[in-house]
Amino acid sequence: MFETHFTALDAIIVVAYLAGTVLLGIYVNRHIHNSAGYLVGGRAAGTALSVATLIGTELGLITLMYAAQAGFTKGFSYLILPLIWGIVTLLIGATGLGVAPLRRMQLTTITEFFERRYSRNVRLVAGMICLLAGVLNMSLFPRMGAEFITFVSGYGGEDVDLLVKLITTVLVVLVLLYTMLGGMVAVIVTDYIQFVVLSLGLGLGLLYCFNTPDLSWEIVTQSWYAKHGEAAFCPTKPGPYRPEFIAWQTLLAIGATICWAPNATRSLTTTDEKTTRRAYFFSSAGLFARFAIPGLWGLIAFAYFRSTAVPEELTNYFGLNHTGLSDDVQAKFDALGTQAMPLLLGKLLPTGFLGILVAGLLAAFMSTHDSYLLSWSTVGSQDVIGPLKRRELSSDESIRYTRMFVLAIGVLLILFGIWFEPPQDLWKYLSLTGTIYVSGAATALLGGIYWRRASTTGALLALFGGLTALLALAAQPIQTFVANRLGSDIENVKQWLNDDTILLGVYALCVSLFVAGSLLFPDRPSGTPSIGKDD
Repeated sequence: MFETHFTALDAIIVVAYLAGTVLLGIYVNRHIHNSAGYLVGGRAAGTALSVATLIGTELGLITLMYAAQAGFTKGFSYLILPLIWGIVTLLIGATGLGVAPLRRMQLTTITEFFERRYSRNVRLVAGMICLLAGVLNMSLFPRMGAEFITFVSGYGGEDVDLLVKLITTVLVVLVLLYTMLGGMVAVIVTDYIQFVVLSLGLGLGLLYCFNTPDLSWEIVTQSWYAKHGEAAFCPTKPGPYRPEFIAWQTLLAIGATICWAPNATRSLTTTDEKTTRRAYFFSSAGLFARFAIPGLWGLIAFAYFRSTAVPEELTNYFGLNHTGLSDDVQAKFDALGTQAMPLLLGKLLPTGFLGILVAGLLAAFMSTHDSYLLSWSTVGSQDVIGPLKRRELSSDESIRYTRMFVLAIGVLLILFGIWFEPPQDLWKYLSLTGTIYVSGAATALLGGIYWRRASTTGALLALFGGLTALLALAAQPIQTFVANRLGSDIENVKQWLNDDTILLGVYALCVSLFVAGSLLFPDRPSGTPSIGKDD
């Protein structure tokens, strides 16, 4: 029942495309002459290239997997998330909030700001927390890519764990090969190609799905209403998202756009500040689409696997015929939403076109991996090794240490792919791990730019405050403990104490610690670093 239209022809297309991408990444290595070229592409990216690479970086296969899972389980309510991220990016591009001053400072990494504004120790702490959050966040990427390949090619089922692990290893090795050799130039060039291929593939794939006779827009909406009623269309209560979740996601979007390394590094690679603002402004529509289109694929997959066009065994596999399930059982079925989207594409798209789309999506997988690998490795070399050595690294040292971190993180990703059990809600896990760094870093960064009284102590307290996001991983034990201490029903406690309120509270905690620390422990007057115009 897991058979798809994926054939040898599609496999040849995928292998040829990926081989070409790797060779291109290796080829551009000849254009790298120093660390600035390797780490930030020589700061020569114009508006069009910056927009394409920004969207290409964020339009990875992991994006499609978590967005499709959310669409498959949350319905049309999920579209509130791409709306939030699109609006936030648009406003940051229009105002230049955070990103414009950072570009004027001509930084190599975002965390370099913390040393200029505060101290070397703040930069070191920020770099270590950034690296921790980044590796945890990225840990799911390879396995989800391997799961996509497994199900889109028709090898899905319940006993595919070994195959998924083998594919995970091969994919990571390919990414390591050309990221280590090509650096940011390889990232920018391949991101641009992925952007073009995926822009066409995503749109045509969505159009093909909706043109399938049993999957018209009307049929899809009716299927969702029949199963979930108004909750499928309302993002807030009684829908799938609480107001505190939406508030948390808004803060996360602002912080991540400004200081999450793979995103924010794009603000450092442009030719000037004006280009940076344009890049964010014009990429907002694309960033909305990169969330929304795979979410729609998930919506369609839900309707398809509930229809009479598929065997009943497959409908039961995804739990779509079951009602009145407990939260734990429903969560296990929801986790299978990552498999529904690639299986849908494999069953609906014709041979040949399927190969082209899969090749583009796998190239997007590599595109996201190279950007993330290089971002976290740059943080490791520039913001951890550099401050520990208490001197600026030479150009050769920067490249050497960055490549060492790329290799080390790649090995960790393979181990994660083999041993780490994926969480049931991909987006919530990714948001949580991002909050570990973003909550404190965004507070210290924006405060350092726009508030002269911001101090080193305040920045350190804010950064350490972000680590409390890890408490959300233990939300259930905390709820049980509080309910027992209060003598209250645990369901009542869950209404006000849950992972959403915990993670929203982390941002409030970071801001409070930052302000209190800055007021109580001010720095000695030494002036604020220049954030004037480009030289």
